[in-house]
Order: sequence, then structure tokens, then C-alpha cells
Amino acid sequence: MVSWLEEIERREAATWEKIGELRAKPEELTGRLAEQEAMLTRPETTRETMTEILSGGEAVT
Repeated sequence: MVSWLEEIERREAATWEKIGELRAKPEELTGRLAEQEAMLTRPETTRETMTEILSGGEAVT
């Protein structure tokens, strides 16, 4: 049988674990957001390059 003190300690440890997981979420989401924002530059760059090629413009160096 678990004592009340052991149960409190178990619950406290579980709560600290959840807090750690929640604190990691903003970092994870920030990283995922940055990845998605970086993906937006690809079509933009492609669009600019194709417009330049098709219009006979000189390549950007």
C-alpha cells in the first residue's frame, strides 16, 4: 500500500514532468513555424527566377 506522502510525491513528479513538456512546446512550435516560413521563400524565389528567365532579363549575381 502506498502512503499518502508517496502519492503526493508521485503526483508532484508527474506535474513537474507535464510542466517540462509544456515548456518545450513553444520551442518546438517556434522551430516548426520557422521551417514553414522558410518554405514560403521557395515559390517566391522560383517565381522571380522564372519571370526573369521568361522576360529575357539578365541573371542576378
